[in-house]
Amino acid sequence: MSAPIARPLATAVRASLEDRADSLPPSVRQREERADRELGMVQQQAAPKRQAAPPARAMPEPLRRALPEPAPYPIDALGPILEPAARALLDIVQAGDAVAGASLLAAVSLAVQPHADVHVDGRVSPLSLWHVTIAESGERKSAVDGWALQAHREAEREAGVGFRGDMVGHKVAKRAHDLAVKRAEKNKDVASIAAEIRRLGPAPDAPLLPYLLVSEPTTEALHKLLAAGRGSVGLFSDDAGEFIGGHAMSTEHKTKTAASLSRLWDKGEFDRIRVGDGASKHYGKRTALHLLLQPVIAETVLSDDLLTGQGFLARCLLAWPPTRAGTRQYVERDLSADPAMAAYWQRMSALLDRPPPLRAGTRNELEPRRLGLDAAAKALYVQLANGIECSMRPEGEMAPVRAWASKGSEQALRIAGVLTVFENPDAQTISAGTLQRAGEIAAYHLGEAARIVGTAAIPRTIRHAELVLDWCRARGIETVSSRDLLRLGPNAIRTADAVSAAMATLEHHGWADPIKSGSRRAWLLNFGAAQ
Repeated sequence: MSAPIARPLATAVRASLEDRADSLPPSVRQREERADRELGMVQQQAAPKRQAAPPARAMPEPLRRALPEPAPYPIDALGPILEPAARALLDIVQAGDAVAGASLLAAVSLAVQPHADVHVDGRVSPLSLWHVTIAESGERKSAVDGWALQAHREAEREAGVGFRGDMVGHKVAKRAHDLAVKRAEKNKDVASIAAEIRRLGPAPDAPLLPYLLVSEPTTEALHKLLAAGRGSVGLFSDDAGEFIGGHAMSTEHKTKTAASLSRLWDKGEFDRIRVGDGASKHYGKRTALHLLLQPVIAETVLSDDLLTGQGFLARCLLAWPPTRAGTRQYVERDLSADPAMAAYWQRMSALLDRPPPLRAGTRNELEPRRLGLDAAAKALYVQLANGIECSMRPEGEMAPVRAWASKGSEQALRIAGVLTVFENPDAQTISAGTLQRAGEIAAYHLGEAARIVGTAAIPRTIRHAELVLDWCRARGIETVSSRDLLRLGPNAIRTADAVSAAMATLEHHGWADPIKSGSRRAWLLNFGAAQ
């Protein structure tokens, strides 16, 4: 019986019973009351059943620990020339503070590293700094890197023009020498041939390669450049995915590349033992480095046990500044005419034009002068080194990043040397004030290592699970099937195994519940309040 019919009927019967209730015999009244109860039951059964509210779903668990907020980059520690330049970049380009600070400091390292080494109690620390800075696409990494390296690129371009002119003269001299040797060899007297060749001397050397900046070299190419070029180069890339994903960092070459670069950071040495080229050893080389990485690439790098365990990454000053996207307003100022940047470029050009000190009898083996610590700086350095060492105890704050902390005091020395030579190219000692500033910068990067390492090293299954959530959330999808993910989902998970692993991770953490969908596997997603 339908509800529209049952309700009027029950009402009519009840009204009739009420009218007759007092006049009916008890037996009849009992039967009517029973009928009333039965009609009530019919009404209740005929009424549309209300859908029970689904049980509340539990809030999903986070897939990873949130990255803590970074400390601000110590811009004021950069000194009288670099600080105003960094603030101009922050005001006009509006990149992250560490993008500006690291880009400038790395560029300065490249300019000063041929000129001095820090010497403390027999320990030698080159002025080569290695930076790895992490920032999303759109954070204006390339713009800042371009401004920081403008003087370097101009110097390299001018050197290239001179190199091409020198090569013309070299080819003429080389050809003339070769012809003279051939004429001498026509002599029948061996002694005369030898005497003439000795008189002619060795063939003229080719001009040194003028290149200062490289972005994705192989180990062999970098060694060749250092052997036949300036002896001081910079490995700089504003999109370091090209280097990380290139030949030098491929699976079969990664160990060799990391070990070779680390040796250059430590001592500025390398050797070349080749069947075709013979054997040679090279000393007095310097390599600065700045890799600007997007987070997705940084996660891969920081998850690499080889790069971490071997020590390559531990030699790098890490930074991951907060984004400024969405907060920037156009600034009507020309950075190329900014006085602070002009002062920076003027000092940089003077350093790049300055002839580097060379070992006697060589063309490009650097012999940087000794840069010491004054008495106050030495006392401060001992205090700094001891403090960092204590922080590496099992209960210390630097224990999780001991590999980085173990190089913290040397990083402070290197940064202090870079700042000293940049601010006074003829300086012989580092002051306590400069070492204090360098210690602040080194401490910032140690803090970044402690903050980033382990948080950014995300397992692949977690990354894939996040890709699924982001893909579904962007499309307003609450129910998804394995077929949908395989056909249309993120590129990284278009295999059955990858889909299974990602969805198992989401199930485990409460982000997805399996549901029936014919013969297909499907899931109801739980975005909840955790998003």
